Amino acid sequence: MEFSKRTIPLKIRRYDLSDNPETTEKDLIVYPSMDYKAIKAELFKMCEAYPDKQVLKLRNPKNCLIPISFLVENEEPYFIVDVAAISCFGNNSNSLLQDAYVDSVCNRVKFLESRVAQAELLLPQLEWRRQSYMEDTVSGLLNKVQFLNRRFDELYPKYKAGTLAQDLSP
Repeated sequence: MEFSKRTIPLKIRRYDLSDNPETTEKDLIVYPSMDYKAIKAELFKMCEAYPDKQVLKLRNPKNCLIPISFLVENEEPYFIVDVAAISCFGNNSNSLLQDAYVDSVCNRVKFLESRVAQAELLLPQLEWRRQSYMEDTVSGLLNKVQFLNRRFDELYPKYKAGTLAQDLSP
């Protein structure tokens, strides 16, 4: 959209100074040569705010948040600019996040160390239980083999004599 010079009416509310601010009306003049950074700088200068201490929230007459580019693109009767104080700082949040990661990793390592310690305590019992299980398995297999040997010894003489087929037929 091409334009020569545009005057945009603004209603400025300073929430950084009070909870129920009064509205101040000012006009923002936008030139075609201005880019996003220049418009943003002009808004901060007009609102007497600083980017490192305050944040600007631009709203349309319906009180919906809009981007700064809408100042130039849309034909609204006025725009509302809310000036609010920055309530958190990015530098501290990064260190807090890193601290949370470090604490999480430390807790996980402690948990794994306790699990290894428990496994080391149970290791002699596990060896004994494995040996007991192997003995039970071998004993069971030995009983089955002995049963099969007895059965084979019972049936082998009949098989040699050829009477096995007669005994098994219906």
